[in-house]
Amino acid sequence: MRPSAECDVIIAGAGPAGSYLAYLLATSGLRVVLLEKKQIPRYKACGGGLTTRARKHLPFDLGEIVEDAATTARLYVNGRRAFERTYPQAVVSMVMRDKLDAFLADQAAAAGAQVEAGVRFRSGVFTDDGVIIDTSAGQQEARCLVGADGAHSRVARHLGLTLRYRVMTAIEAELEVDAPAHARFRHAFDFDFGVIAQGYGWVFPKKDHLSAGILTRRSKAPMLERDFRRYLDSKGLGTARARSLRLHPIPYAPHAGNRYANRAGLVVGDASGMVDPITGEGIYYALRTARLAATAIGDYFNRGIPWATYDDTLRATVGRELRYAGWLAAILYRLPWLSHPLLSRCGDRIAPRLLDVFQGQVGYPELFRYVVGWRGLKQLLAAPAKSV
Repeated sequence: MRPSAECDVIIAGAGPAGSYLAYLLATSGLRVVLLEKKQIPRYKACGGGLTTRARKHLPFDLGEIVEDAATTARLYVNGRRAFERTYPQAVVSMVMRDKLDAFLADQAAAAGAQVEAGVRFRSGVFTDDGVIIDTSAGQQEARCLVGADGAHSRVARHLGLTLRYRVMTAIEAELEVDAPAHARFRHAFDFDFGVIAQGYGWVFPKKDHLSAGILTRRSKAPMLERDFRRYLDSKGLGTARARSLRLHPIPYAPHAGNRYANRAGLVVGDASGMVDPITGEGIYYALRTARLAATAIGDYFNRGIPWATYDDTLRATVGRELRYAGWLAAILYRLPWLSHPLLSRCGDRIAPRLLDVFQGQVGYPELFRYVVGWRGLKQLLAAPAKSV
């Protein structure tokens, strides 16, 4: 059967990675088809915190979809506040993922990409010229296939890519609260350590409600909903009505032997397992891997440079940064007897440097050297804790 359409690139998954990649490729003149198995917009369990370094990747004005510009950061350890600071500009922009994803898909379409919502990728057959894929709407042919379809990527399996990573578990809900409760969290975001083993809790403000959740690095957490309710009680939100309460598996710590590309295509975003191992945040890495993939695809089509360069570049850039983040996460979550007292005592010195990472001023290698390096450690241990 002859395919129903031909294009340069087919991307499966219209999350931030897929839509941003479609936008980048379409603006470069390539013929792009973006598939999304659900209708757009669709709800996505996510805190919806868009960091400054993530926004720097996007050449769009996001004002219409920003629910709250959070300028105040607060850190709590075992119920006690260890850090609070207000910045002159937003550190994290709060968005709803359904609106963000729909916005990015619209930008891709405006750039010339063909967006097909409600179309599910089923399988692919690879030829000398590219790939023929079978979808719920028929067959399509392309020179390249990209998996942006999240954890346990179906596209990755059909590409024959071996992807191994660990999985952390989060539960997140949108909370309907009264005006005084909403005002307590407006323009601020809370991180709470010590509320769950090997994890943390968060509260993010939105325009007319709050997003809250807890995350644990344990792949199996049967009492997570109970722990979440206890966390809400500790934040004075026990009476809030939770809607869209959902569990969310988050891939992290990709295996060193993973392959992210072959002659037929590649994977980006959560499908690659490139996610922050400390916070579970994936939007920044979705956008960053999309940009690297756009460069690799352009180099292949324009100069014949093989896909393997994407593997090499991904490991040398994002992979390197996440290794340092992984070492910090191991200290934070596996050694709470060390990390919690350190955060309690020195939160006013460690937290600003983590926020520097969020703002793109430094990376995790620099933060690691500050926390673990002799000079930084000496400074942390020698200086008295400051009251907040």
